[in-house]
Amino acid sequence: MPSLGLGDSYISLVDSLSAIRQLSEINLERISESGLLEEALNALVGHQDLERCSIFLLEDNQLVCAAGCGIGEQLHSHQSFVSTDFRGSKTFAIGEGLMGIACKTGKVQQSVDCSNDERIKPFRNTKLFWDGGSLISVPLKSGEQVLGALNVSHPTADFFETWHQHFLMLFSNCLGRFLHVHRLLHELENVVRDRTVELEQALTESEDLRQRYQRLSTTDELTGLHNRRYFFVEGESMLSRALRYELPISLLLMDVDFFKRINDRWGHAVGDRVLRMISGVLRETIRTGDLIARLGGEEFVLLLPNTGPVGADLLAKRIQERIGLLDLGGEMQELALTVSIGMTSLESSAKEDLTGALYLLYKQADTAMYLCKRQGRNRRLFYAREMDTDSE
Repeated sequence: MPSLGLGDSYISLVDSLSAIRQLSEINLERISESGLLEEALNALVGHQDLERCSIFLLEDNQLVCAAGCGIGEQLHSHQSFVSTDFRGSKTFAIGEGLMGIACKTGKVQQSVDCSNDERIKPFRNTKLFWDGGSLISVPLKSGEQVLGALNVSHPTADFFETWHQHFLMLFSNCLGRFLHVHRLLHELENVVRDRTVELEQALTESEDLRQRYQRLSTTDELTGLHNRRYFFVEGESMLSRALRYELPISLLLMDVDFFKRINDRWGHAVGDRVLRMISGVLRETIRTGDLIARLGGEEFVLLLPNTGPVGADLLAKRIQERIGLLDLGGEMQELALTVSIGMTSLESSAKEDLTGALYLLYKQADTAMYLCKRQGRNRRLFYAREMDTDSE
């Protein structure tokens, strides 16, 4: 075994401390695990006369090569690498080979002459250690947890001195702790990332549900028109504006004639299709700013701002004509749809209670529509006060 003078020992000590300092400067947040191991080996061989180094990590109770320096054909390269062919080409069980014993016992293992040591298990397809040399295997530990093994070899038999063991133990303990912290750090990052993704998905789903329920709370699911709830809320605002600026406003209440016969003869699916077709006509007929809603069943309501009786009657007539021209197709091709429409306009006396004013308009239009039904359907009538007596 070669001996070192005082000067050489001092230089070796400084080199050892430099290797540990370089190891401690690795940024654990910005490097992968394989990068950390390779940087550690680069720090080791860069400051020590150690030609062959490798790190094996525990995976499923097996020691698997994770990083190497000077393995195979590049024994003197001093460049950290693990080739694709070498990775996984040899694994060791706990207790197998010098490194397996080091991991099992948690203690440093040394071979002064690998050619005559039965504990040495050479790598497949290489002559490593077969021609002699020295080897030290140091367990990589974090506390009492063994993570793997650091292997350092030299082609000269009986090369390593006692200080080598102490230095490699210190270096291995530092690396083991850094590796453990790195794993904890990146496991935490993965957990945070996964939880962030889950939270973002939950927020997206929550927003989608919120919007869906909001739509359902204001929209008729069958026709896509506004529903009864939306009509009576938004209708009050429209009445308020009409009263504030002293503008006319009218309401049309429309009911499809003999709609029950369609459901009874052709089924509710066909009836739903007819309602959607009627809704399409209403959308195409009304103006921007008009409010249209399906109140339920085959009953629809339209609130027409800035529209008096004449304009309301013209719109009602246009709706009746377009609905009558609908082509229902198939067996229903000859069926002509008709609707009854009750109409009314806001009177200037209804200024105080907006809810009451809107309900009054609805009730007046309903009275007029009911009279249309009584008079044979397919009609449109404007509300008149005497209708209240006729409906009693």
